[in-house]
Amino acid sequence: MNIRILLLIAAMSLLFNQPSKAQDVYPITAWEFLFQFADLEKASTDVTNKLRFTIVVNFGQYWHVDFNNTIGMYSGLAFRNVGFIYDTPLPTKTIRRTYNLGVPLALKVGAFDKHVYFLAGGEYELTFHYRARKWLSNSRDGTKYIDGEWFSKKSRRFVPSVFAGFQFPGGFNIKFKYYLQHILNENYVGPDLGESEVSFADYTKLNMMYVSLSWQFRTDQWKKYVKYEDRMAYTF
Repeated sequence: MNIRILLLIAAMSLLFNQPSKAQDVYPITAWEFLFQFADLEKASTDVTNKLRFTIVVNFGQYWHVDFNNTIGMYSGLAFRNVGFIYDTPLPTKTIRRTYNLGVPLALKVGAFDKHVYFLAGGEYELTFHYRARKWLSNSRDGTKYIDGEWFSKKSRRFVPSVFAGFQFPGGFNIKFKYYLQHILNENYVGPDLGESEVSFADYTKLNMMYVSLSWQFRTDQWKKYVKYEDRMAYTF
């Protein structure tokens, strides 16, 4: 069975599964800070890769299932702003990104009563909005071209990835993600950012990855995080 279908089935089963006394099922809300990198090569062009940092539209709603105190899993839905930045000697600065809707499926192992565990899994992301910008200077003061499309032919529709991370006490989480395919459609040929015809096949190498820092909290116990009674209480 296609991995996209498996991930979707797993996510939907968790989303519609109601918590019960016999099974520890609970919702988690998370907001991510993404530090994004790309190992990029472009035909006949020298490029300098740049760090891309985003905090906008990087949040998720997940359902966790704890089978016991040491083994569990989670799935859900996540919105992310994923992309890359590079400079060329011309000079130009180019940013390409997509807004994605992701369905992860992860295994977690640790001590849940101490709020500490390792996690690892895979995810499929639907790219639903493409946006690119180019400055005819390596600063943002130069002439700028902007391109933006919903469900664009310039981006790959589904992007798979794998990830691993660690959950710290207090709700803080660090995670590394590597994309198995890049977000651009390498078969695209046509107008782009002020040029009449380009080929995305010129991106001969584009390995995308990021490190995320996030804070997570139990959605059903959100009041405990805003009252600050004696001390902040973390209960997941």
